[in-house]
Amino acid sequence: MAPTALGLPISHRPPKTLFLLGGYTDKSVLAHNPAGGEGEGVYSVLFDPELGKIKPMRTSKVETNPAFIMKHPDLDIVYMTTEVIDRGSEVLTGRLDRKTGHVDILDRKKVYGRSTCHIEWSTDRKHLIAVSYWDSKITTFPVDSDGSLGEAIQVYSDPGCGYVDSQNPDRFEHLAHRQRWPHLHQVNLDPYSASLYLVPDLGRDQVHYFNIQEGNVQHLGVDQLPKGRGPRHMDFNRRHKVAYICGELNNTITVLRYNEKTLSAVLKGNFSGDVNSEHSLLSEVQVISSLPSDLKTKSTIAEMRLHPSGKYLFVGNRGHNSIAVFRVSEDDGTLTLLNIQSSQGAFPRHFNFDNTGNFVLVGNHASDMIVAFRICENGRLEVADKVEGLPSIVWVTPIEFDD
Repeated sequence: MAPTALGLPISHRPPKTLFLLGGYTDKSVLAHNPAGGEGEGVYSVLFDPELGKIKPMRTSKVETNPAFIMKHPDLDIVYMTTEVIDRGSEVLTGRLDRKTGHVDILDRKKVYGRSTCHIEWSTDRKHLIAVSYWDSKITTFPVDSDGSLGEAIQVYSDPGCGYVDSQNPDRFEHLAHRQRWPHLHQVNLDPYSASLYLVPDLGRDQVHYFNIQEGNVQHLGVDQLPKGRGPRHMDFNRRHKVAYICGELNNTITVLRYNEKTLSAVLKGNFSGDVNSEHSLLSEVQVISSLPSDLKTKSTIAEMRLHPSGKYLFVGNRGHNSIAVFRVSEDDGTLTLLNIQSSQGAFPRHFNFDNTGNFVLVGNHASDMIVAFRICENGRLEVADKVEGLPSIVWVTPIEFDD
């Protein structure tokens, strides 16, 4: 195999990628009021990197608002979360046919949280950990050898989520006051120590640390970020022990150094740090914008992903409707902005790379379309193909195609 321009190997017949796409089915029960259509829930498309073409495959009716999709690492089982605020969300278990892209729902489990937005595995892959945005809950589930889920083991409730229970805010209050109450947005196993979980809190500009073992959740403490950033998602540079956090509200990427010497203090519990202190687990080394400096219109970050090569960081800007591409320093993992290009549609909510790493598939959810871009050596993106008529795509999961 010869390396590509991005340093990833390809064969004479590069592998096709099956993408599972999650989309909204009922926008009336969301935490926000987005443009875009309502559809059946889950769509599959097949991407051929040799031709640069997207082929629509199957539509699977999945209620309500499947906004996160994750495949089991060994089985043809997928897990999805429902994004709703008028009732409790669910984790859905489905059987995936990797030849056709069809998903059959096998089971639904109550999360006991609302607007569940992300799932992570436990270290032994015997438990799933779900985080809910609306009322800041973390729910754990046992996973059997066949991939099926048991009932929830524990539901951890953030002390600040009492506001939701006592005041019953609606989405209009939420949109007007994005940081009035806590909003846990993602859960990540620490890739460096594998001994704790990191959870960004958009509502309080914090990163929370948790010890989660055998489904039991223990809050260990927090690192505080500067006010107003709205941390949404994290990604990790394993080579440099650097973490990236996208600030949804102020359109920045924060680059943070992981401090191993602080880990023991965090694991003891009751930890309180600040990213601008040398005594934090995560120490800020750079803050960089994902938008042009002269932009006057509103925009927010929706997604951020480190390219599999580690050479580039991609960021999706909703409002400016663009993808920002940063070069990652080989010396320390800091970022340099290479370019900001149109996403070719409105509100690029989510994106992911194909299995060759040479293309990125972007879901423009307010335009009901997806776009495949070829990633050039200089980080620029070239449009390869588009497919319209896919309502409100908000999650993109690449899967190995069973050819």
